[in-house]
Amino acid sequence: MKVMEQPIGVMYLWAIALLSAIAIFSSYELGEFPYALVLSVLIAALIEILIRRFYQRQRFKIPISGLITGLIVGSVAPISAPLLLVSIAVTIAVLSKFFIKYKGGNIFNPAAIGLVVALAIFGAGDEWWAAGNYNIYGLAVTLTPILIILAYESRRLTMALSFVSADLLLMIATGALVHVSVDSVVGLLFGVNYYFAFVMLVEPKTSPYGKYAQIAYGASAAGFYLGLSFLRIQYPLLITLLMVNILYFIYRRSRKR
Repeated sequence: MKVMEQPIGVMYLWAIALLSAIAIFSSYELGEFPYALVLSVLIAALIEILIRRFYQRQRFKIPISGLITGLIVGSVAPISAPLLLVSIAVTIAVLSKFFIKYKGGNIFNPAAIGLVVALAIFGAGDEWWAAGNYNIYGLAVTLTPILIILAYESRRLTMALSFVSADLLLMIATGALVHVSVDSVVGLLFGVNYYFAFVMLVEPKTSPYGKYAQIAYGASAAGFYLGLSFLRIQYPLLITLLMVNILYFIYRRSRKR
């Protein structure tokens, strides 16, 4: 598909549309305008434009990647996060896409590395405010299930499903999920973990394509996440993502030899 004569993958258009819709709905339900998210998107887009123009000497392109990174950072950081926090997060995120690479591909998920560094500096938590449940006429409703479209469009639905399935099974097996009920399972599958799995884990430039590699990647992420949670490590989902990014990087390097 072309936008302003620029070819743009359908997956990226879906990402912008769905992440924006979820953020708008969530902020409305929370009764708070997401200033930090808006700034996050603007700064990420601006940095990408400047790098492409003055470093790569390219003509203007719509900063699709920057827009998506900004939306994710702004949705995971606290909705009322200090503006300096999100500024640092998106700056690190966008710079990592251009300067921390291997064989033309990213090593780390941009949003994850930016968030971990910025949140740690400010001692803030990862809020994932756009992935919550909302009370509508007495029913707990979440919009996160529609994010399955992103995993499907990125050809990594197997990966996302392997993560949420392995996560659920490991929590039951280890006793982390004591009372198994419809509410507990739905809360686990369609809350923060679902947003993580169907948005961040499936980022195509830092994750494998093959079916069995996707299963291994998703299941490994579930194992790391459970381990980090038991150890009470801060930002377990974000650090999990960086850990599997490193494993995949090592795997790619070993395959090249």
